[in-house]
Amino acid sequence: MSRRTERDRRYTQRSFTGRQILWSWTSRWLLIHQRAWLSLCECDQRHPPHHYNLHIQPACGGQDYHNYHIRYLGVQNATYVWSVVDAPSGRERSHRVYPFSQRQLFRDVIDAASSSLVTDILNDVGDSTMWLPLVEYLPLVLFDLYRHDGEKTSRRSP
Repeated sequence: MSRRTERDRRYTQRSFTGRQILWSWTSRWLLIHQRAWLSLCECDQRHPPHHYNLHIQPACGGQDYHNYHIRYLGVQNATYVWSVVDAPSGRERSHRVYPFSQRQLFRDVIDAASSSLVTDILNDVGDSTMWLPLVEYLPLVLFDLYRHDGEKTSRRSP
């Protein structure tokens, strides 16, 4: 089940929660009240199509400080690979790739990938006070993207 969301032919997909996740916090070091929100799973014309956006912005609204596009790229060279692009205002600020060996237990792979991603996001934001919500939701996002890739693969198989 999907629904059209924006002018660029993006669609939301059923996601692990079925709703957007929103939290806010006051930065200890920046003294700015900020909010972060995690989008529903979206599908667009890029490859791979399924992704989540993590927005970090002033609590009063306005342009994002960070807009992370989180995608699962699939298995490449015997590794699970996720891609995270930070593109506030449509301009790419950073692009990180998180590869993890298939030889590990998948639960360990998800934990390691989400830990790396949380660490990088907290370094970008410059504030560790949003650590708990990230640790809670990002493993679910990574697993959900992996699951979408598995569904796509199983539909192609005879």
